[in-house]
Amino acid sequence: MASALRSLVLVVAAFAVGGPVASAAGRAVPQRMMSTNVCTDLLLLELAPKSRIASVTFLAPEAARALFPGAADGIPLNHNSAEDVVNVRPDLILDSGLSTPLVRTLARQVGARVVDVKDANNFQDIRDVLRQVGDEIGERPRAEALIARMDATLAGLAADPPKKRLRVVAWSGGSAVPGKGSLTDAIITAAGAENIAARPGASESSFGVEELLTADPDALLFGGATLGQPSLLNDEGQHRVVRELYAGRRIAYSDIAHTCGLPQSADSAVALRRALAALPPKRAIR
Repeated sequence: MASALRSLVLVVAAFAVGGPVASAAGRAVPQRMMSTNVCTDLLLLELAPKSRIASVTFLAPEAARALFPGAADGIPLNHNSAEDVVNVRPDLILDSGLSTPLVRTLARQVGARVVDVKDANNFQDIRDVLRQVGDEIGERPRAEALIARMDATLAGLAADPPKKRLRVVAWSGGSAVPGKGSLTDAIITAAGAENIAARPGASESSFGVEELLTADPDALLFGGATLGQPSLLNDEGQHRVVRELYAGRRIAYSDIAHTCGLPQSADSAVALRRALAALPPKRAIR
């Protein structure tokens, strides 16, 4: 490992040239930014011009296509490897804290600042993350504009609450479902609905078929719709009785907007509000 590290460092040293040409708030503005996680990919694509983005992960094109098509087109892709750091030679790396020690060591060797971006579990977290990344990459005004747009969307939802607070759960055949303190729970709440899995102190809950039928939610939400299509896995996970009872009352959502803290998470709440308002009457179990 030590030998491989020394070799990579020598390669980096041979290729590293130049540096940032501008400064903001006393810190050089990065000109070759790299992201190592799909969520930081999307943050970077929203906040920075393409000319300053050196690389995003291989997951970025599909994820971006679901939210802002074309944003990742033409940008080199990486697999969060040490070799990627050598090839890209970034001056800043946005990370979620999951990169290997070798990647971080090489980042230091090439002079790249590694910025750890936390997960967002609510809309305040999204504001914090946008401001953090905006400051680090010299795009705070853009971050504030995205926050203002998100807050206006949330304010619109809060100003016109639904007449009835429907009870829902993000359920795709059992196992873990998003509970209290999750981003999905924040989106459900912003939409004016109640997440029946939001139990005190639990970010995830487990619902079997029997428990689900006993809880009797008004609608079921399910992920796997990153590209607007439900996944086969989710469809196979539905019990016959559940399919009959919730025919027309299953609402697909984009996994990306519920997993990554983005301004579009507020748009997901708007979409959920509309879908809930359009639900047909509940069917009785025969």
